[in-house]
Amino acid sequence: MTGPDVVVTVVRTGGFAGIRREWTAEPTRDQAPHWITLVKECPWDDEDATAIPDAGADRFVWRIEARLGDDNRRAELPETHLHGAWRDLVCEVQSFESTPGR
Repeated sequence: MTGPDVVVTVVRTGGFAGIRREWTAEPTRDQAPHWITLVKECPWDDEDATAIPDAGADRFVWRIEARLGDDNRRAELPETHLHGAWRDLVCEVQSFESTPGR
């Protein structure tokens, strides 16, 4: 066994039309170490990073959920806070789902 089962889900809501989009990555056990690093680099416990301000109409809100074996994490971010490690994780999930053969 090379690592725990990893599942990362990203949900984007809001925006002009209020359309909800969802992406999920379920990497193989061989890919798990890379994903564990991505997940652990995010500031899950940083209340300033995850606080949803009243940002006004037509803004996106991102819900990010990660399961690393028995360790479950969840955060909601306004689009203005989706940078750094958060952006890296979201981009990886979106790329994972759009990669042929997965």
